[in-house]
Amino acid sequence: MANVKYEELLKNISDWIWITDNKGVFTYCSDNVFDFLGYKTDEVLGRCAFDFMDEEEGERVGKILSEHVQSKKPIVKLENKHIHKDGHEVIVETNAIPILDENKQLVAFQGIDKDISNYKTTQIELDKTLSFLKSHQLALDESSIVTKSDKKGIITYVNDAFCKVSGYSRDEAIGKPHNVVRHPDSPKSLYKEMWNTIEAKKAWKGIIKNRGKLKDYWIDVIILPILDDKDEIVEYIAVRHDITKMILQQEKLDNIANTDTLTGLGSRYKLVNDIQSSKSPALAIINIDNFSQINDLYGHKIGDDVIKQYANRLNDLKCSIDCHMYHLQGDEYVILDMNTNKDEFFEMIVQIENKLKDIKIIVNNEELSLSFATAISFEAKDILLQTADMALKIAKKENKSLVIYRDEISLNGEYENNLKWTKKIKEAIESNNIIPVFQPIVNNETEEWEKYESLVRLKEDERLISPFFFLDISKKTKQYTEITKVMIEKTFEVFKDNTKEFSINITIEDILNEEIKAFIYTMLENYKIGSRVVFELVESESIEMFEIINDFIKKIKSYGCKIAIDDFGTGYSNFDYLIKLKVDYIKIDGSMIKNIDTNKEAEVVVSVIVDFAKKMKIKTIAEFVENDSVLKKVKELGIDYSQGYLFSEPKEKLKL
Repeated sequence: MANVKYEELLKNISDWIWITDNKGVFTYCSDNVFDFLGYKTDEVLGRCAFDFMDEEEGERVGKILSEHVQSKKPIVKLENKHIHKDGHEVIVETNAIPILDENKQLVAFQGIDKDISNYKTTQIELDKTLSFLKSHQLALDESSIVTKSDKKGIITYVNDAFCKVSGYSRDEAIGKPHNVVRHPDSPKSLYKEMWNTIEAKKAWKGIIKNRGKLKDYWIDVIILPILDDKDEIVEYIAVRHDITKMILQQEKLDNIANTDTLTGLGSRYKLVNDIQSSKSPALAIINIDNFSQINDLYGHKIGDDVIKQYANRLNDLKCSIDCHMYHLQGDEYVILDMNTNKDEFFEMIVQIENKLKDIKIIVNNEELSLSFATAISFEAKDILLQTADMALKIAKKENKSLVIYRDEISLNGEYENNLKWTKKIKEAIESNNIIPVFQPIVNNETEEWEKYESLVRLKEDERLISPFFFLDISKKTKQYTEITKVMIEKTFEVFKDNTKEFSINITIEDILNEEIKAFIYTMLENYKIGSRVVFELVESESIEMFEIINDFIKKIKSYGCKIAIDDFGTGYSNFDYLIKLKVDYIKIDGSMIKNIDTNKEAEVVVSVIVDFAKKMKIKTIAEFVENDSVLKKVKELGIDYSQGYLFSEPKEKLKL
């Protein structure tokens, strides 16, 4: 019965119990070794303890054990580092007893290990912070905002930086509750989460908007509970950094992204967001007929002036308070009513269309009157813009001034096209004709072709077909997952025998797809080249479900992989994403780069991005570098890498 109870005790104890011979080879270990190192018992027995440490750590631990045996001390106590099966480091506290025979010769070690990784991580962070406070007080006062408070949140200490940014003197702050700087815009849930965390004796990190005595400010803060020798909280210390400038830069970028630089109307980015936040939207696209003739006849400068004149006139003609104007592209405008009655919206658009016919604008001292094609859609939010665009194509094709979208004007042609490409994709997968092509990413300092981006193509009769023609359809027809897996495996196969870093595009949908995610982990496990893999997150998608995304990023980073944000600068550009996702590279969108040598607005936006990236130690890559003038400007702005047709088009074979 005693043995049974002893075995039951071993099963339920949280620490790992083990026995080795005099060479360190395991002869017994408790089953909870799996919780420690990820290995089953039979994977451990018969192996040397040093197999689960790196070489340097093994030598250190071996030396300590040898010295203790020679000194004939009864018990050895030390901290050491084990390597988990998945590759991460586990810090343990070991208590080991040397077992000697009657001749005082070592025959075995018996020991027990306690996992102290979490404790050490918190302790290291706390020690670093306290050491920093003690030995670098002057530097801290200059660069960080520091406060201490008691268990109830009453301020007991503030440094000069706090007084400077908040506007409160020491006398005004000390003795007051910390909520003296709480901003009403900050949600109560944020503070509830913070208190739950620090009262659980854990460090809390976050970004908070504070209310100062004279002005508001933003901070990046870490709050640490200070414990006494009984492991009880005695006070809290908070170390903050003023990130107001960064937040204002984000707001500036958002404003630039939301505003069309030519007309001052809303941008496409703003249109997409407004559609999603609307209740019952209606949308009209107004297109200037044969506008290219104006550019050809008068030049682009006059053409831009015509676009601006009509933008002003259209903005004056809209009448609903829920109605917003956007410049979609060159000769197209959009009117969006976010919560409308269909009849009222239709009547308004007809009135606008009739008034536009009578408007004359001045070009080179001549009166010019233009005609327009208009398309309206009342469809669901997720297809509103797409269906309006489809109706506009019908209006142009049939030479009509106004077309309202309805299902019958588009389904037949779209269905036929989908069937054609579904068949092509199926045949390409079966015949191994989904292939990767590679475009170099060039180091702007050394001019070396240092990295490559892998891009998907469909090969048909020796022609390489762009994903523009088949990728969206593959998603609708459930062929996308297979294409993604083919691309990952073929790309890994190409790069397995060289030293180049390479990137693969993935979407948020890919990360949420358990099949694709599991396939990525398997490829990383099998090929062992994770340190050269960069996963490019397509940034044109809004990033939600950060917890799942972060779990994926942590997992691939355990293999040494890196993360890049693709197409940054348009779409859903957000500096907060970069902080949360801990990215390694920012790929600045090609639309910002291709004319950066002549477009001052683009240069301003890119310089903001580059400045932020350098402060966050994130490398930057310029896409669409297609001539020497653009490359020169890219280098002047301090961008680290360039990619584009100036160096090479995407090719099937690497230049190594």
